[in-house]
Amino acid sequence: MEKPAVNLIFQVALCVENMEQTLENWRKIFDFDESTIVRKSTKDAYERENWNGLNYNEQPCEFFHKFCRFSLGGLDIEIIEPLDKSPGNPYSDFLIEHGSGIHHLGVKIGNQPALMKTMKEMGIPRYNYSEMGPVLADGSRKGCTFYDLRELLGVILECGSVVVGPLANDPRAGNPSDFISD
Repeated sequence: MEKPAVNLIFQVALCVENMEQTLENWRKIFDFDESTIVRKSTKDAYERENWNGLNYNEQPCEFFHKFCRFSLGGLDIEIIEPLDKSPGNPYSDFLIEHGSGIHHLGVKIGNQPALMKTMKEMGIPRYNYSEMGPVLADGSRKGCTFYDLRELLGVILECGSVVVGPLANDPRAGNPSDFISD
């Protein structure tokens, strides 16, 4: 069996009760380039019809979240707040179980098909997956597949098809030529 390789760890994502307060706390404590802050909502993206990600453990599930991202220490830091905090989606369930904290690591996998095969053989479902944005030069769209590997590795992995943040232009990112990280 071919093992997939992690080419790059590019993001640390936090799931929190209050995104704005958490971002303000980061601002109070650390000096970072605030011009790198990006705020988005999956509800807005869904309504514009360029986001598809309404699933949880391979089942249909309607949920939305707001998030912000910023560059810190050479990585992309993402802060996620579910819009609905009742049980039944990956982010509200995380908050209910663990409280605020690190939700996942964003990674670029060198061989996505090998990873998908390995996960299927191990009986590990996709925790969540989504596609968004326009079709890129290589025929793909920006996408990500999450695997809940907490029992095996102690972490949830977001396996991105593209790298965002300060490492987007790193040669290991392998981003399509027309991808622009926001």
